[in-house]
Amino acid sequence: MDGASPSVMLGMLAGVAVDDGGADDLLEQRSARDRPRLALEPRHATIIILILVLALSLSLTLLVQQGVRLSSMSWDEGATRASDAPSASPPASSSSPGPTSSESSSAPSDTGSPNEPSATPSPTPTTTSTLIDLNTATAEQLQTIKGIGPVTAQRIIDHRAEIGRYTSVDQLLDVTGIGAKTLEKIRPYVEVRS
Repeated sequence: MDGASPSVMLGMLAGVAVDDGGADDLLEQRSARDRPRLALEPRHATIIILILVLALSLSLTLLVQQGVRLSSMSWDEGATRASDAPSASPPASSSSPGPTSSESSSAPSDTGSPNEPSATPSPTPTTTSTLIDLNTATAEQLQTIKGIGPVTAQRIIDHRAEIGRYTSVDQLLDVTGIGAKTLEKIRPYVEVRS
């Protein structure tokens, strides 16, 4: 330190190195620091935006599909519960063990239909122009109508056996578990042929 010049000593005390280039070098270092590290051309930015838009639209499409499936499943479960709920209270109305065994054998096919409505083997009334005749319909045909589960279909058939023959669709009100609202839901799909 004894042999150092006064300018070097002053530079060391001020914190300036001997090899500093001055104000120009300092400005160049600041501009290099402020420069972006990743430079994108407009075409690269356009490609990135298109990829992000595609990913967003795909995720929104999947979200909407999932929402539609969920709402249709919950609607089908609600309709199944509504048609089967009255059947849980009066099981003593059917005295023969035959209907209960057919109800239990039909139940697994009914639980599979909300998940895959197109897997139903018999045609639905909405896709065909013919209505289901209450006097000749089987339990499977009646179950194709929304709002009629296996228990309600069997009750319709049992009531038909009791009265001999339906003369009007309004006679479905006499069937346990079918009220005015349910009758209005199924009325467009059924008829009584003479």
